Amino acid sequence: MQGLRALQHDVLERLARGKPLRETMAELCLRTEQLAPQATCSVLTVDREGRLHPLAGPSLPSHYSDSLDGLRIGPDVGSCGASAYFGEPVEVTDMANDPRWAAFRAQTTPLGLRACWSSPIRASDDRVIGTFAFYYRTCRGASPLERTVVETCVHLCAIALEQEERKERIRRLAYFDAITGVANRASLEQQGEIVIAAAVANGFGAAIHCIDLDNFKEINDTLGHRAGDILLRSVAERISSIVGAADIVARIGGDEFAVVQSHAGSLADVGAFAMRLMEAMAAPFDLEEAMATVGVSVGIARAPEDGLDLRTLMRKADFALYEAKSSGRAHFRFFDPDIESRIAANRRIWQDLREAVGAGEFELHFQPIVALGVTRVCGYEALLRWRHPRDGLRTPEDFLPVATKAGLLYEIGAWILNEACASAAALPPDARVSVNVTQPQLEKTGFARDVAEALAASGMDPSRLEIEIASSVRLADNAEILRCLAAIRALGVSIALDDFGGGGAALAHLHALPVDRIKLGRSLTQQAQADPRAATIVRSVVALAHELGVMATAEGVESDAQLRVLRQLGCDEIQGYVISPPQPLHAFVEGVAPVGRVHPPVSLA
Repeated sequence: MQGLRALQHDVLERLARGKPLRETMAELCLRTEQLAPQATCSVLTVDREGRLHPLAGPSLPSHYSDSLDGLRIGPDVGSCGASAYFGEPVEVTDMANDPRWAAFRAQTTPLGLRACWSSPIRASDDRVIGTFAFYYRTCRGASPLERTVVETCVHLCAIALEQEERKERIRRLAYFDAITGVANRASLEQQGEIVIAAAVANGFGAAIHCIDLDNFKEINDTLGHRAGDILLRSVAERISSIVGAADIVARIGGDEFAVVQSHAGSLADVGAFAMRLMEAMAAPFDLEEAMATVGVSVGIARAPEDGLDLRTLMRKADFALYEAKSSGRAHFRFFDPDIESRIAANRRIWQDLREAVGAGEFELHFQPIVALGVTRVCGYEALLRWRHPRDGLRTPEDFLPVATKAGLLYEIGAWILNEACASAAALPPDARVSVNVTQPQLEKTGFARDVAEALAASGMDPSRLEIEIASSVRLADNAEILRCLAAIRALGVSIALDDFGGGGAALAHLHALPVDRIKLGRSLTQQAQADPRAATIVRSVVALAHELGVMATAEGVESDAQLRVLRQLGCDEIQGYVISPPQPLHAFVEGVAPVGRVHPPVSLA
């Protein structure tokens, strides 16, 4: 039949050219009605939840087609609902008396529709993805010609609907996150600009909330990737449950989400929304194998106050997020220009740090440690300094936090260890040299070997080297670090627990690892002179140290009065400005600073 072949050719050409599906299906219906003049044509789709949706029916009243939208398929849901339900053609020749149409007669009778024949449209995997129907205005069945037309049209509809499904899958892959189902970064960049521009133009204001999960990595590492995926989906659902209809929720990284808030007229509005975000995450998450609590940090930038385009706002919200996480996590922060200045300065430090070791810009300063029993220098603590080419001499407080984030602690720590061992040759042979080591160093496989190699290269007696460990280092539950420290101690190197009483798990450390020395932190020793409670704590710690056969060193001693009190409290050694500030090695070699017996003498009266 020439007309049917022409219809088939035209529909396939439209599909090949990428014409809109609705337009193509409407054209198919109109052309089919020309071939079968007594029929009124309709195409419905069936979603994966088994609901009907009108796609084309240009000759049917729109209010009738709209009334079918969302109907669940079933044995008594007209010809189309029943055909989709059973997966077979359903031919009703008298709708007024057929029970399958009982619920729809009030709609169809006024339209003069008397019969309906519906056929299922199947995908290549045999799923029913739609229905193709002929309505008649008389009680009748289909003619042989009409059956031939319908057979061709059902095949064309199957091709068209499957092609649309493939296009939708590609679109979802391109614009939606595969794990959570929310928008991805590409979608955010495309739609976010539109939402922000509309919000600003209408005077509503907009805000970008950059959201970071605070302990996602720990959950992923301990419970596995499946639990991590469940968590991400749950987080996306909770965020989606509190946003407005015009807002955008997107996953933009591993554990990072973003929300474009389309109505953000005031700081109070934006802050209240951020609080709702954090409250939505407060309840534990069910990850099947375990329950987990996850905090979030949020960084916020506002339009038009902080910018008008998405890229600028995202960058500034990211700055604010960095500040929120630096504040201890589980916080939200608004962007302000000071944050950007600080981060820009840190990035400059980051870049400079990467070149500092190779450029020879690091140097060690040494601070004497005095044994109170003989008023003699018994050791030196090696302290890092950075002689920056522009900024001059910088202390670790200025740059070590940045070095930590840049992953440079191990490299810097290795340089300190080797340089301290090499410097020991210029100091009195009975003086020990103390070197601070970081958790990344202790966790690296082979660090004990690095210590042995540094000793061998310098010729330093191992008994002169002391490794200082901050009380913030996790020891008690870290078998790798404990094995590393045991191997270092086996070399003949002593171990000191630094900053005891400064808030770390110091007592747990004493139980986990035998140490040779406890160093009382600056804040505690400086309070001991004026605060009886602090003095009692110092006396107790010193007594505990002596019970364990451990020496007690007081750090940060700045006056003779403090020194006298610490001596009375039983401290074995003191270190601080009362003896000498940290100074370069040449100051001790040239006799400017104390090397052996303290000079000028320290008053111990």
